[in-house]
Formats: sequence, structure tokens, C-alpha cells
Amino acid sequence: MSIIDWLIVIIPVGIVMWLGWYVRRYIVGISDYLVAGRLAHRYIICSTNIATALGLVTLVAYVEIQYKTGFALQFWNSLLLPLSLMLSLSGYCLYRFRETRAMSIGQFLEMRYNRSLRIFACFLRSIAEIMANVIMPAIAARFFIIFLGLPQAINIFGWQCPTFTLIVALLLVLAISLICMGGYLSLIVTDTIQGIFFSPVIIVFIVFVLWKFSWPSEVVQVMLDRVPGESFLNPYDISNLRDFNIFMLIVTIVATLLHTASGLTGGSNCAITAHEGKMASILGTWRGA
Repeated sequence: MSIIDWLIVIIPVGIVMWLGWYVRRYIVGISDYLVAGRLAHRYIICSTNIATALGLVTLVAYVEIQYKTGFALQFWNSLLLPLSLMLSLSGYCLYRFRETRAMSIGQFLEMRYNRSLRIFACFLRSIAEIMANVIMPAIAARFFIIFLGLPQAINIFGWQCPTFTLIVALLLVLAISLICMGGYLSLIVTDTIQGIFFSPVIIVFIVFVLWKFSWPSEVVQVMLDRVPGESFLNPYDISNLRDFNIFMLIVTIVATLLHTASGLTGGSNCAITAHEGKMASILGTWRGA
């Protein structure tokens, strides 16, 4: 474990937390806190959405899909690209939601239906978020323990405290502090910075992998060594794949249609106009591909 490894973690986290604290001076009203004043343009929103979508738990899930299915399932995942593009071009849900002038899904539910439904939906979502925040910080904590080579327990005044518990608590404190300091304005600023840095970093990573490993002699040979029905390269020979298969793809397509509006509280809701939000979604679809 070298000082460079520590700096790779500490410096970006420090910059993000400082930015979250710095943008507090620009919050003058409720709209600034909830929807960043609705002053964001398409490129800001596009970069924000990339950083939001590429959390550590998302990357872990993506890696797991690849080492369990190879490239075969990606052939069928290409069906999601035209679907996402059509939804983006049509402004599906986005335009109608912006017409209501609601700043959150909860506010929309109360305006459209009643306060009781808003309270019930808030309770339901809070339970779901609590369950999600039990899993995601745990994955992040395991990653940092392995990456930084930390011990499993730390001696604090004679008490052996699990390192896992400390890191989970630290991650939750940092995340909650960032949200409370500047609301969605701090999130959109910090996510934009992360989104801008993501592209060049991932290009460097791709070049390193292609230079370090031989595609024909190492990668392909391993991927070809599969039993029938579980191919990593032939998209028509994946009938026996488990967990990540055609059924998962169908669920993903249905969820893309049903959950389009559930993501409207993200960067698109901070757009200066509904059109800018739609254009950001289109740019995000292409950049994601």
C-alpha cells in the first residue's frame, strides 16, 4: 500500500466534499435546494446522469454480468438502445411532469391525487431507500478495505472495532452531509465534475487493459471454453445461463417503460426547460452506448 493509493482516494473525495460545501452560498430558496433552481442545460445534465448511473454498486453489477455471461448477452442488450432513444426523443413523461411545475414526485402525487397517497408513497420509498442503503455502502466498504489493504479490525482504546463498520458509517456520513449541505445543487455540481473526469479516465483504463492482456491468445481462448447453452460469445447459445439471461432482459425492457417517470427527480428535473431535459436524455443515451 503506497501513498499514491491513498491519494487516489483522499483527493477526489476531498474535492467533492469541498464543492458540496462551497455551493451552499448559491442556495437562496427551496427551488435551489430541490431542483438546483432549474437552471441546468443539456451538457451539465448529461454529465450528471453519467456520474449518477455509474455508482460503485452499478459497476460491480456490470462486472458480474460480464464475467457470468461474457459478450453474448450484450448482443440482446442492444435492443435497449433504440428503446431508450425513442423514449428520449418522445419526451415520454418528462413534458407532462414539467407542465405540473412539481419539484418532486411526492409533490406531484399530492397535486394529482391527495396527501394520503403522498404520505404512503413517501413511506414506501423510504423503506426501499433504507434497504438500498444497507447494500450499497456495504459493497463500497468491502471495496475500500481490499483496495487500500486495510485490516479487518482497528484497535480503538482497547476495543476491537470492525473496519467494515467504520467505513460504512463514514460513507453514510459523507453522503448525508453532501446532500444536507447543498441539496440537489451540490449533487449536480459534484456529479458534473465526476462525469467530466470519467471519460478520459475510462479511456486510459481501456488502453491499459488492451495493452496488458492479449485478446486472441488469452481472452478469446478462455471465453470459448464453455459448455453448450452457456456461450460467452454466441448470443444464440445462452439458453442455460442463470441469473443474467433473456428473462432478465425482458424484465429490464419492461422496467425501462414502467420506471421512466421514477427517474424524473434526477438531473432532468433540474433542466431549464423540458426540451433541455429531453436533449440531455438523448445525449446520455448516445454517450452511454
